[in-house]
Amino acid sequence: MRLTVMTYNICSGRNLAREQDIGFAAAVIRNVQPDFCGVNEVRVGTADAPYDQADALGRLTGCYPVFGKSIDVAGGEYGNAFLTRHPLLEREVIHIPDRFGAGGRHVEHRTLLRCVLSLDGAPVSVFATHFGLTDPEKQAAVETAVSAVARETNPVLLMGDLNMEPGDPILAPLFAALADTAGRKDEIKTFPSGRPEIKIDYILHSAGLKTLGVRSLDTQNSDHRPLIAEMELA
Repeated sequence: MRLTVMTYNICSGRNLAREQDIGFAAAVIRNVQPDFCGVNEVRVGTADAPYDQADALGRLTGCYPVFGKSIDVAGGEYGNAFLTRHPLLEREVIHIPDRFGAGGRHVEHRTLLRCVLSLDGAPVSVFATHFGLTDPEKQAAVETAVSAVARETNPVLLMGDLNMEPGDPILAPLFAALADTAGRKDEIKTFPSGRPEIKIDYILHSAGLKTLGVRSLDTQNSDHRPLIAEMELA
């Protein structure tokens, strides 16, 4: 079975010029027509986005939306989402333990959104996540992700903004558990979208899935470029 898989940090619906309209991100996703897309930085009912961005993305792309809250913010909720064209079997939000760096610095609570999708009757576990910014937070995120993946009996895809480049040693345990669709190379840069300098967005997969190709899109409809993988489910 051939699949188009996408991950996109939508910057809460803001383009690179900081104009806010969920239609910016929706247009990019709609043009790709992925089987499913992991989405980071999604807002629901906040002061600056007083509606459900996941639901709006679903309506504008023709996908079924699944939202997973990470934190309360600006009078509403903020977290990760999935948009899928395949039936949803399970949904779960996995919390990443908060860890504090030097001086007690901590940025925000992080989570993994876990969904099990039925791909022509075959269950596949997919995770959307957005890792933290300090090393202790990143280490906690990697440990949580590796543990969650180890519990799966289905083929696995994990995608999102990991806030680390491929050579970061903190990522090593995750690369030992899952393969990078981009082959741990940094040629496909995703941030910042105007002139990308680094790759921090990933689509990782377990056995049972094969990468046929991977690319990013030249778009400034967010501060990140989306990452797209063409894949095959064995």
